[in-house]
Parts: sequence; C-alpha cells; structure tokens
Amino acid sequence: MNIFITSRRFFAFAFVLGLALALPHVTFAAVPTLTANQTVVNDAALTDQTDVTTPTQANVTEIKATRTITVNSVPTVPVTLTIGTCVVTITSSIGSDTDCSNNTAAIATSTDTTAAAIASRIRSFTGLSDTGHGALTIGGSSATASFTTTGAETTATAITATLSTGTDFTLTTVNTTGRVAVAQINTVTIGGTVETGDVYTMTVPAGTVSYTVLSTDLTPTAIANGIGAALVATTTYSAAAYTVSTSTNTVIFTAKTAGTGFVQSSGTTNGPAISQQVTFTPALINVYGSFDLGITINSANYSYTENTLANTLAGLVTALASDSAVNCSSDGTMITCVAKVAGTPFTYSTSITERVVATGGGGGGSTSGGSSGGSGGGHTVVTMPTTASLQTTLTSLQAQLATLMAQAAAKGVTVSGSASFSHNLTIGSTGAEVTALQNWLLAKGYSISAGATGHFGSLTRAALAKFQAANGITPASGYFGPKTRAAIH
Repeated sequence: MNIFITSRRFFAFAFVLGLALALPHVTFAAVPTLTANQTVVNDAALTDQTDVTTPTQANVTEIKATRTITVNSVPTVPVTLTIGTCVVTITSSIGSDTDCSNNTAAIATSTDTTAAAIASRIRSFTGLSDTGHGALTIGGSSATASFTTTGAETTATAITATLSTGTDFTLTTVNTTGRVAVAQINTVTIGGTVETGDVYTMTVPAGTVSYTVLSTDLTPTAIANGIGAALVATTTYSAAAYTVSTSTNTVIFTAKTAGTGFVQSSGTTNGPAISQQVTFTPALINVYGSFDLGITINSANYSYTENTLANTLAGLVTALASDSAVNCSSDGTMITCVAKVAGTPFTYSTSITERVVATGGGGGGSTSGGSSGGSGGGHTVVTMPTTASLQTTLTSLQAQLATLMAQAAAKGVTVSGSASFSHNLTIGSTGAEVTALQNWLLAKGYSISAGATGHFGSLTRAALAKFQAANGITPASGYFGPKTRAAIH
C-alpha cells in the first residue's frame, strides 16, 4: 500500500515536471543592468584644518666665558695668582716663566717693576687653558689682562681666577659665566579635517612655500610628508639655515648651526567645496520599451522607458530635471548627475523594472517621479521575476525530476517518456541534462562512483561507453551525441 501511494505521488509530480524536461532548451536573454558609479566624491570644504607652529627649542646664542684681571700695584711680598689651570708665582727672587703648558708660570717683580709691566707679562703667557673651557685667548691693555674661551663654549661656568693674598690684583668678572649655544627647533603640527584643495603655507627666510592637498593624501601624516617634500625641493633649501624632517603629522625645522636662529611661520587656506558627481550607465538592454530604468536621488524616484536607449535616457533626464539636489545630463549612452550645491552630498540608487503590456494603442514613453509620458493606450507596470531567477527555478525542477526518476528506476518503476535530452554532452559539460543522464545510467545499472553530480567527467564517460558498447552504438567512446540520444529515447 505504501509503495502504491508513493508511486502515484511520484507519477503526479513527474507529470507536471516532465513538461519542463520535454521543452526544448531555452536560452534567456541577459538581465539588463543600470550601474551607478561615483566619479567625484563630495567635499564639504570644512574649515577646521590646522597647522600649529611651536618653537619646541628656542635658539640660544653662545656666550663665551671671559675673565679680566687688573694689576693695581706691584706686590711687595710673594703672592700666587691662579688663572685657569696655570698657577703663577709672583716674587722678586725668581726668574720669569710665561709657558703655562705645564700649568705653572712665574713673574719676577725685580724685572717687571710696574703694574703695567706685570700685566704685559701676563698677556705674554702661552699654553693657557681652563678646565671646562679649554684653551683661552689672552687680551687686554695697560694694566689689564683678559682671558676668553677660544673654542665653542661647552659649559656654563666661569674661568678660574684666584689670588693667594693681598689686594695687588683685582679679579674683575666680565660676562664671567659662559653660555652654550643651542640649535633652534620649530615644529608644525597638522590637525583637523584635511580636504582636497586645502593649501598650507610655510614662510621661511627665503620666501613662502605652498603645498596644495591632493585627493590621495587626506591624512595629517600625508600632508606633513607633502609639505616636507615641497620645502626640500626648493632651490634655496641647500643654503637655508635649517634642515626639514617629518614625524607622523609633524614638520620639523632644525637649525643647522647651534646659536644661528631662523624665522619661520605657517598658515592655511581652505580649499573650495567640490560637487559630488555620479554616472548611471545601462547595459544589456536589448528590448527597449520592455524595461523601466529607475534612478533614486535621496528619497525621490524617477523612471522612464522608450523605444531606444537614447530616447529612454533623454526621458529619464527630463524626469530628473525636477529634482532639487542634482543637475543631470545624457550623452546618449549614460546619464551624469552633479550636485547642485557644491559640498552638499546626495544618495543614489538604481532599479530595473520589467514591463507587461496590458492594453495596446499608441503613445510614447512613460515616467514616474518626473515628467509624464505620451498619450494613448495604458501600460501596466508589473515587477516580474527576473529571467535569471526563472532559469534557475527551471534547472532546479529538472534536477529534482531526474532524481525522482532514478529513485523510481531503483525500485523497479519504469517511467517512459519523462526524460528528454536535446544537447550533445561530453567531458566538461554541466547542468540538468548531465544530472539526468547520470541518473539514467545509474538506474540502468551502469556504475558512477561519484553519483549524479551534474558534472560530466571521466566516470560518466566510462559508464556511457559501457552502455554504448552493450547496445551496438559505435564508436563506444563515451560521447553523448545524436546516436546515443536516439537510443535512450
């Protein structure tokens, strides 16, 4: 009883689906498309981009340490005067020695009998140096002698000068403490919202260097790199008092010589707003008048159809003319829409609607969301399933029927005339007919270890070749052509 019911249900299903297999192979036209492509991105021209110049290290000019000694009188008793690292003995019972390279020297008051003579003797010293300041240059006149750091100042201290006793010498301090030079560093930090067309200017001693933001460098780091490259590329850069480097979103100016400063400032100019632009390009519309082309701008919908592509696009442009956000035009192959207000964006989408003509009679095109079409007979616009979805459904039904037939054959139920093959099949073929052939061979006892996969491979060819050999079909090569189709039918 259960077998009987199952068989009747199978035959009912097979009767309906058999119509699909009995039909000749149908090739559906490609589904038409309307593709939107944003060719220019909206730019609102925000004004919050920033470039903040900060003197992270001010220029510090070097000051060399200086010590001045004034001889007031000739000492009457032995005294010791220390200048830098040189210890000078001053007495009447010693010979004069002006070489301080061994850190000692001597002045004979029996020879140098006046204050001016003693000062002159001190000014003749050689090899004089000071801890922390290095070699000292000696100057002065009359009764004075001055000592100054010769090389670059490396420490902010005074030159050593001491007197053991008495008041015969005055150790005057003039700019006693040295000052070490420091290289100036300025940083320019890029921030805010950077947009195409924004202009950054760097004012330096040689003039102003400008950099305009490109569409490819819309980050602060990219802008900093662009500004840095523009500064280095100037013809005056090699002679400038600074070097330029970048770090993330910062441009860094560093003085080439410590103590030699420079003047630098920066500024920005906001770029212009840019209008968004979108193109709408149709393709594969080979039956004009059968499909409505639709464009949605923000929330407003516009559609149109005509007997040629150019007329359809022209009608759709006419419909779009009423939109408050865009201006649209057509070159006969596509539609281009541009924002009416630069910097104000719009949303967009497309649609294709297949038409069914309910009643006939004259008239031109038809629109919705825009201008009206021509007069005459009415068109009822119905959204239909796409031809691609119909083809998919049909293929699925054919595969299901083939599977049911194979199941019936395995139970000894013979189904006649329910399968139909209209194509030649060979290695590499795929689809419902391949599945049906595989199920048929399996039902007849010809083994295909992979089962009914819908792909014609070497296993299917071997099984088919065995069937051909058993039924006198030559050549028995496993090719499914007219001879084998006739034999199966």
